[in-house]
Amino acid sequence: MTALARKIVELRTQGYTYNKIAEALNCSKATISYHLSPGGKKRAKDKINARLDADPNMKHVKRVWTFKHPRTPTKKQQPWYQHKSPAQKRKSITQKAHQFQQSMTFNFKDVHSKYGDHFPCALTGRPLDWDNPEDYQYDHIVPVARGGDNTLANLQILCTEANQAKGHLTDEEFIDLCKEVVQNQGYKLYKPLEKTTNGS
Repeated sequence: MTALARKIVELRTQGYTYNKIAEALNCSKATISYHLSPGGKKRAKDKINARLDADPNMKHVKRVWTFKHPRTPTKKQQPWYQHKSPAQKRKSITQKAHQFQQSMTFNFKDVHSKYGDHFPCALTGRPLDWDNPEDYQYDHIVPVARGGDNTLANLQILCTEANQAKGHLTDEEFIDLCKEVVQNQGYKLYKPLEKTTNGS
């Protein structure tokens, strides 16, 4: 349960009306109803799914929105965070907000224009299809936790499993992790040497 949800429930048990809760917590009555009404979360989820089913493009719109509004990484996901002074942290937040505003320049049509109807997962090479968005996710090439932005240039498409496994790692770190896992399972890795221009 989120902090807001706990406060809503607490105020309601104290006898606050929806209007008083909305005023006290500066939130909408819809938000209050979502957390207090039996089955409210399920109804909200069903409503969203109905909208997604009614318009195939809504899934792509939602995907772009999620990419542009990533969840704030936790301190554990930001190793640099612990070493910054309060002033440096405030400056970083301001810079990120500024960069975010500059990055609001693309939509799902731009993503489709870049990748087309058929494309491979950037890490696994698995074939992916634009019309099956449940099979892939948008990924920040440079993770937001590492200072990456939300621009189209920093977007790559990964199969769902690869993106979930990659988390907040860079591509290089994720590949190194995969090597470690494979070698720990007893496999040997090698990368074929590139052929030179004279064929040797």
